[in-house]
Amino acid sequence: LQPNRSTMKLSLALLASALSSANAFTINNNGPRAVTQLNERQPIMAGNWKMNPATEADALNLATGFTALVDSMEETCAVDDSEGCTEVVLFPPFPFISKVKDIVGKKGISVGAQQVYYEDKGAFTGSVAASMVKSTGCEYILCGHSERRSLFSDSDANINAKVKKVLEFGMKPILCIGETQEEYDLDITEAVCAMQVSKDLA
Repeated sequence: LQPNRSTMKLSLALLASALSSANAFTINNNGPRAVTQLNERQPIMAGNWKMNPATEADALNLATGFTALVDSMEETCAVDDSEGCTEVVLFPPFPFISKVKDIVGKKGISVGAQQVYYEDKGAFTGSVAASMVKSTGCEYILCGHSERRSLFSDSDANINAKVKKVLEFGMKPILCIGETQEEYDLDITEAVCAMQVSKDLA
């Protein structure tokens, strides 16, 4: 029995900052087994709030409750805080980013933006620039999320431009890739994902 699959079933989060050079796949033979630099990265647990919750008050209550929960978990910590722990990142909607960061940042939880536009400024109504989200304290940016691809027709060329813009501003892109239901039924998942990675990180 196949699980219920959304339009984009496979959401593989790739940290494009780690993939920005060929050295990300350099084999390290110094340890007991060969691993890549990507394997050696500190684990990350990220939560995308999408277009939720409905109000700022709800967002702050959620952030407060989540912070208390994470604070009770010994295996979580801020990025590079200590070896063997998991970094935690939240992606609230744009209007809530700053105040959510004020709450969760005290416990070492990072915040990110759900997307940015690849232009720095101009007549792009409804869009948000990388400089804007960086000024609110964002460290991570989602690029190529399935809903941006399917609902807003985000092309691989645009996603590639966004990844480069995020890196340009010293933030860390998280690249999301995945196949549609039709592509899954055609058994071309690996080919689709490989093509997206190739184009989005070109």
